[in-house]
Amino acid sequence: MPAVPAVPAVPAAPAESGADLRLALVDHLRRRGHLRDPRIAAAFAAVPRELFVPDHARRHGLAAVYRDEPVVTRRDPASGRATSSSSQPAVMAVMLEMLGARPGQRILEVGAGTGWNAALLAHLVGDAGAVTAVELDREVAAGARDALLAAGSPARVVAGDGRAGWAEGAPYDAVIVTASSESVPRAWFDQLTLGGRLVVPLRLSRAAFSLQVVAAFRKVRHGFDPVAASRGGFMALRGGEGHGEAARIVAAEAADGHADHPLVEFAGPALAGLDAAGRRRLLLAALGFGRAEALEVGAAAAADLAAYVALALPEERLVEVTRGGRRQALGILDVVDGSLALLAVTASGARLERFGGGRAMHALRSTVEQWELAGRPGLGRARLMVRYGAVRPHGWRSVRRGDQWISLEWHPQAGYGG
Repeated sequence: MPAVPAVPAVPAAPAESGADLRLALVDHLRRRGHLRDPRIAAAFAAVPRELFVPDHARRHGLAAVYRDEPVVTRRDPASGRATSSSSQPAVMAVMLEMLGARPGQRILEVGAGTGWNAALLAHLVGDAGAVTAVELDREVAAGARDALLAAGSPARVVAGDGRAGWAEGAPYDAVIVTASSESVPRAWFDQLTLGGRLVVPLRLSRAAFSLQVVAAFRKVRHGFDPVAASRGGFMALRGGEGHGEAARIVAAEAADGHADHPLVEFAGPALAGLDAAGRRRLLLAALGFGRAEALEVGAAAAADLAAYVALALPEERLVEVTRGGRRQALGILDVVDGSLALLAVTASGARLERFGGGRAMHALRSTVEQWELAGRPGLGRARLMVRYGAVRPHGWRSVRRGDQWISLEWHPQAGYGG
């Protein structure tokens, strides 16, 4: 029997190094338009993300660390909700560009998380600058310190309520916040130098948690003037804000009060004004047959429309609607005729749904027409201003949040800043 010739072994392809993967991530962010500043690109290329998410790297491999995705690092044991994470690199790049950190500056970061963003900031400000990150959760703060030490970064992490800033390190040239807030705490204003920059994800509606804008501001005498804005989505800043849980009802309440997977669930400020009979009428209307009509808008425009509707109508009339476990509609209630109208965002666009009388649908249709007449503005065109004190500023929409007014105008161009 003739000998079978030996098949030469094929050498294994060398695994990509962290440095290679960092360069690939930088290239991805540049091609997607998220990263333009070469100094920020150099920071992403220099700071190893795997040192800040070691458990994720061990479980999923090095390549997974450098995907343009957020990495959840901590969850609430009771609810399972994420309480800490390493943010999506694209969002981080946009926020760093909005911040414009320069060598020698003093930077405050509110929400240390894994410490990766603090390390990027420390790279940007250099040896002559200083970065302080304040973190509410002491265990998270300790983990961030360990990771920064492993990376050889001089950024400092302190434990405390970020809403109070960190007075010991003030004044700061810039403040960056990596969790969403309904307002701009006065401490951030007080600890910034005049003309200093603040970048913060703001939640613009108490009826729709997802309605957020990453806003860049410049400190002026009585508050903050707008610099730039971008879409974003962050978990809530924990601490003294007291946002709490919205009023909530589920379809099962109409039956036995239990539902692992409720057909319909409502949450939002409009529910607080409903008595038991009103809640039953709302559930019965939503579970009944409604009249639906499609809108001629694409998926991206549908999100812009939903944001506009949530901002244009009074918060006390709005609810978020979840169906089958997925939040997918904004609801408008009318207590006079008990009607409900929904703006449902779908994969292909949006549709209107009417339940009961016509008053709620009339308000919704009128707001859609206003959005069309305004040129279909989206959150990227939200020009925000903050003023402390009693005097209400002029604006398309101005809302009171504690000791301040947050005013919104629509800018002709998305992004609008520099």
